[in-house]
Amino acid sequence: MAKKPQDSAVARPARTRPAGLDRFAVPEPQAGAGQARTAAKQQKDRGRQNVPAARRAGQPRAQAPRTAQPRSAQKLTPQKQGATQRPLGGGRTGRERSLHLRKIVRRKERRARLSKLIAVVLSLVCGIFALTAFFRVDSVEIIGLTRYETQDVLNTFGVKQGDNLFFCDSLRGQKRLIEQYPYFESVSVERDLPNRMILHVTESQPIAAVNGTQGGWFILDKNCRVLERTDQSGAQDEAEVMGLRTAGGQPGQLLPAENPNALEALKTLANGLDKVGLGGKATLYNLEDLNSIWILYEQRFAVCVGDLDNLDHKLALLQALVTGDQFTPSDKGSINLALGDRAITDTSLSAGEVERTARGQAVIEHIDNPQDEEQSEGADDSEDQADSSDEETAGGEDSGET
Repeated sequence: MAKKPQDSAVARPARTRPAGLDRFAVPEPQAGAGQARTAAKQQKDRGRQNVPAARRAGQPRAQAPRTAQPRSAQKLTPQKQGATQRPLGGGRTGRERSLHLRKIVRRKERRARLSKLIAVVLSLVCGIFALTAFFRVDSVEIIGLTRYETQDVLNTFGVKQGDNLFFCDSLRGQKRLIEQYPYFESVSVERDLPNRMILHVTESQPIAAVNGTQGGWFILDKNCRVLERTDQSGAQDEAEVMGLRTAGGQPGQLLPAENPNALEALKTLANGLDKVGLGGKATLYNLEDLNSIWILYEQRFAVCVGDLDNLDHKLALLQALVTGDQFTPSDKGSINLALGDRAITDTSLSAGEVERTARGQAVIEHIDNPQDEEQSEGADDSEDQADSSDEETAGGEDSGET
């Protein structure tokens, strides 16, 4: 049995499937919507039947003038109508759904941040527990200690066996060591895991001794810090300082001086010698005249430094002379560095003359600037020539008179 052909006038149009968020949209109810579509379809079909034969033959038809539809009658696209305002599933508009999604995202982000914070706190708690429970001091070792007893230093430091390696009061212990032991220049702590602590001690080296105006001798380091107070016999192995007047000071403190310029000159000179590798080589500092400073180098050479201008270059010259091959081990004499750009040396002095020269008790004429001597000799020669010319002139006049 043949199928009955369907009438094209009543054929239902194909239905398009909505996509995106339109799938959740509730269709808007319209009164008589199906009847209106059917009537429009029938009218369109009748218009096709009334097309003239010429048009069906393929001839173009005349274009009918378009009439502008009123703005209110134009069919707007969903974008122009505001698709977000169409009711969606659950009775929410598009804006409400967007805000709801943002809230969900922010809630997840807050939960993630809270989880990270909890993980960090737990890690810190576990780390602190591990530090306090497992790392205990088993031994304390001291490196660089020569002047004091090890057990006394450990008792002053205060860290005992069984203390926590990280939470013991090591900073306060270092401060106590610096205060009670003047020869300690610096103290540092090293933690050797899992249970050993090491103290690195740097001791100051004495470089000079100053006789106080009220009695006693004061041993100083290169920074003019008082290391100890002693008597003359205890200071005989240190370099004597002349021209520095002080009533004395407390061990571990900077020496108070009545003439601070001399104290600063001593500090500058001691650090300069230490910089060129000659620290501790001076056995006498003469600061009576800061424009003509003398030092006694290893009881061998009386060295005139002059003032402190260009001191680094002067001490570099001294280092090159005493460590080079210009002098033999038995040479004694004087070295004049006051000129700054060169040194004048003499090795014809005895040991007594060298010390007296460094103390300012003897003046050695041959350490003066030779240029000054040449200039003075030239001046003397010119004066002699002038005198001889005057005598010749006087003699000529006498001969003419006679």
